[in-house]
Amino acid sequence: MPDLGPSDILGTIQAAIAPVVLISGVGLLLLTLTARLGRIVDRVRLLAGERRLAGPETRPLLDAQLRILAHRARLVRLAVALSASSVAIIGILITVLFLGLLLQWNVAAAAALLFVLSLLSLVAAMLVFVRELLQALTALHLTFEEPPS
Repeated sequence: MPDLGPSDILGTIQAAIAPVVLISGVGLLLLTLTARLGRIVDRVRLLAGERRLAGPETRPLLDAQLRILAHRARLVRLAVALSASSVAIIGILITVLFLGLLLQWNVAAAAALLFVLSLLSLVAAMLVFVRELLQALTALHLTFEEPPS
């Protein structure tokens, strides 16, 4: 094992700080996404109950709302998966940084690639999240529509 000085260890810890902060931020995003998914599930249950009791004139409107909610749930699930992937990649990045320090490997290219992959996964998650928000607004407009008479 190589002889590591305090400055070597400190440098690696400093390099790992940015990814750890990213993990905290993505954790908050995951909390938001899972809360939204829970609200979608609750709304689906409510609308499914209303649909069973509804007459033929209101069923198409309820069906449209249920389709949008199902699509929103799929989008949130994808955003959660992309966010969790970002966190997993950051965990691998931190591990690679410390292994590189301990074994004196040149991990600069691998670390840069992992960091970029993590950020791309996070950006994709945010784009999917914005798409889900737009779907929520579509569902809101359907809520105010009057059923055909």
